[in-house]
Amino acid sequence: MLSLRLVWSNTAFLDEATYLFGGHIELAHWLHGTPLPPLATYFSGAPVIYPPLAALTASIGGVAAARLLSLAFMLGATGLLWSTTSKLFGGRAAFFAATLFAVVGPTQALGAFATYDAMALFLLAVSAWCVVSAQDRDNSTFFLLAGIAMLALANATKYATAVLDPAVVALAAITMTRRRGLKPGFVRSGHLAAGTLGLVSALLALGGPWYLSGVLSTTLSRASGSKPTSLILEDAAKWCGLVCVLAGLGVIYAVRRHDRVQLMIVSVLAASGVLVPLNQARIHTTTSLFKQVDFGVWFAAAAAGFAIAQLFGTGRRRWLRGGAAALAGILAVGVAGALGRTQASTFFAEWPDSTQEVTVLRALTHEYPGNYLAEDYNVPAYYLESSVPWQRWSQTWYFTYQSPSTHRLLSGATAYRAAIDDGYFSLIALSFTDTIAIDSQIVADVRRSGTYHLVQAVPFQDGFGIGQVLIWAYLPGQAGHEGNHGHG
Repeated sequence: MLSLRLVWSNTAFLDEATYLFGGHIELAHWLHGTPLPPLATYFSGAPVIYPPLAALTASIGGVAAARLLSLAFMLGATGLLWSTTSKLFGGRAAFFAATLFAVVGPTQALGAFATYDAMALFLLAVSAWCVVSAQDRDNSTFFLLAGIAMLALANATKYATAVLDPAVVALAAITMTRRRGLKPGFVRSGHLAAGTLGLVSALLALGGPWYLSGVLSTTLSRASGSKPTSLILEDAAKWCGLVCVLAGLGVIYAVRRHDRVQLMIVSVLAASGVLVPLNQARIHTTTSLFKQVDFGVWFAAAAAGFAIAQLFGTGRRRWLRGGAAALAGILAVGVAGALGRTQASTFFAEWPDSTQEVTVLRALTHEYPGNYLAEDYNVPAYYLESSVPWQRWSQTWYFTYQSPSTHRLLSGATAYRAAIDDGYFSLIALSFTDTIAIDSQIVADVRRSGTYHLVQAVPFQDGFGIGQVLIWAYLPGQAGHEGNHGHG
């Protein structure tokens, strides 16, 4: 219910449009052999897994249907958290763990967000559930193989999930140690790690150079940002701090119980909650932090549920034990839910409603057929995919152009300048939000060329202020006109 209210709250976000648009391109390539852009070189997950599935869903009911697919994955992840925690710590801990996970802001948001995050989290949860379930089976080969397959598939769906692979491997080792001893535990974890690594390597080899380039550029060798560590950890604390603190209390309770195996399990789960924030702090970026912290929250919530459930075991009177546990659970869930509802709503208000921009561009692309340059073009490209092929769109992040006169292949600012001088773009749409420097250069080139006319200024409002999308059309023989632009 908390996620469902967000499904229709805004038009597609840039990331949603990117993966849905890419999914339709993949499907068209499979079915009709249409040209395929190098999606694998810049997608941070394999473009052949989630995007086609989401695109098929969106073909039935648009962005809302793709978001409901994510809701199904998040419901599955929540159920798996309940089952996993129940196997580790009992039903009371499972109840509190699942409830805490369900109400935090990142979970609410991912339950209504059409990106690969929900699917990857679900697959990661399946893998963790498999390795924990193996402790109850005399012959656990099937669960081991399923855990390997699901962990590798989670890594392929979203490459960044690999940061939590050690947590799943550690759970496999510790839970098997508790049942059969230390040596079988190490053997089991070794099989899981080696099997996952081997399967991922095989998938990379099958994908080829494009996929290797994508894994390196988006995950392993990702360029560092400039955000201070304190800001990253502060943001993470707002979204998952309460669950991580409760998980830390779970470690303290586990120490007092003098059960080494249980202490190791709780410690692994609690530590997993801070892995993503620490990794983001390492590369000094907050990009996707709001979404990625939820992967660690899934593990930490189990330890947090264990902590709350331990209150049932303190005190001499039963009613006092139950009352203390109930009060602690209500307070934790109430605080997390109140914060989470506001955080999720704020997240969905960060990007502008693109309805008006898409309506204007739909009319202009009919009036001015040809090639189009648009900042963050994926959103209009997704909504206009039935009338404008992907080959006609160019972006402001990267662009190459071969001059018809010199036949030289140009890139960057010189490519934009040459294309504008040649009238290559029928329309140019800039919002001055993500690529301000290159936008300003393009405006200067448009002004100098004298062949583009400002035909529309579409206002918008996002979480950062008020702005407008300026749209120029190629009209040789008419003087170009300028207007104010950017955020107010």
